[in-house]
Amino acid sequence: MTSEHKEAGAAEANAEPVLRDTNFDFENKVFKVPKARFYKPDNFDEPVLVVDLGDLQDEPKFNNLMKTFNIGVDVHDGQLMVTVVEALKFVEDVCPGDKVPNENLDGTASWTVLPKHKMLAKGRLEAQLIAWLAGEESKIASPEELDKFLAERENRAKLREAFNKAAIALGSKEGDTTAVLLRLELLARELCHVEALREAFIAVPAISRRFNQVSELYTGDMHVKDTVERVRYLLCKGVQEYQNIFLELDGQAGEIISTLKAIDNQIILIREKRDKLRYLQIKWTPLVREWSELVLNQGARVRDLLGRTYRFLATRFDTTQSLMKARKEQEDAQRA
Repeated sequence: MTSEHKEAGAAEANAEPVLRDTNFDFENKVFKVPKARFYKPDNFDEPVLVVDLGDLQDEPKFNNLMKTFNIGVDVHDGQLMVTVVEALKFVEDVCPGDKVPNENLDGTASWTVLPKHKMLAKGRLEAQLIAWLAGEESKIASPEELDKFLAERENRAKLREAFNKAAIALGSKEGDTTAVLLRLELLARELCHVEALREAFIAVPAISRRFNQVSELYTGDMHVKDTVERVRYLLCKGVQEYQNIFLELDGQAGEIISTLKAIDNQIILIREKRDKLRYLQIKWTPLVREWSELVLNQGARVRDLLGRTYRFLATRFDTTQSLMKARKEQEDAQRA
């Protein structure tokens, strides 16, 4: 081997690894049909590909698609289809040519948040530091309460003291708060997505007000009233599901010094729970939108949406299932 070859081999060995398949660049012609997209219907265990054939539309299931077009999991398109399954945990649908979600590539979120969510995440962490200084845990819930709390002169002084004490706890010299600031910044970058999701989920329990309106308007329709009561009961289970994840995250942040000390592991845990919440939000969003836009005097649409909402919840919670348990079972089945 020549010296040039040796140098080239060494350079290749030391080169930064290149991420493959950062886009869904399918090669088979079936994926090049106009408006083709993958999505996962609620009543299916596997994704389908929506194919626009002019006056007709076809939605072949995932496994049938691979068999029909002889796509093995060991070829380029097969590997991308495996990635599609993972990607649909984080996005509503996947179109050929789309970028692979960041969650699949490096764990970061593929969706953006507003600056206020970043400020809110950082504020909650600062409130936790102040509470830690007093040997307590922050119980502040609303953004308005948080702003008022942090604006008080007494608490601004406590925050400076908390930064100094936290620096010592992290092994820095007194007054050297650089490590604390950097780690809070890293955590805020992760938790800002949680704050955005917290805000988005406010709309879910709010649809119960629409149930009340339906009950009052269709007081003589016993089927509607009975379905409303069933949906109202199941909605409580659905709300409790995502609230439990928020409680886990808030409890994790409450141990602020432990979180700062083990920040890499904490970021992994935050991302895992963030992705669970994102999955649930994607599932809830269409129903929440339809209920908010529903014209209540359109009886047929009211009954249709009420029925779909019941089926959406009943298939997951009537048998003590949850959206996350259903998702885990589907993932286990796909791996088997």
